[in-house]
Amino acid sequence: MHSAESRLARWLLRMHDLAGNDSLHLTQGFLAQMIGVQRNSVSTVAHALQQAGIIKYARGHIEVTNLESLKDASCECYEAVNAQYERLLN
Repeated sequence: MHSAESRLARWLLRMHDLAGNDSLHLTQGFLAQMIGVQRNSVSTVAHALQQAGIIKYARGHIEVTNLESLKDASCECYEAVNAQYERLLN
């Protein structure tokens, strides 16, 4: 199991890839369900990522402000899933 921070970072990266832009409309409740934690854990982690300058977060809206740092915060699963996704599409 990875930390809530690394799972949230990985999920935000995947959503960023699929959306094709830095602006994501996701609620804390939805994110909590997707990464398997309580909503208050998402709030704590999102606040930490915001304090680090990685994202901006305001009521259901997340803006990725530092993509490289978000990649650094994610677990290694992001690259593995991304590589598999690319392999399947090509």
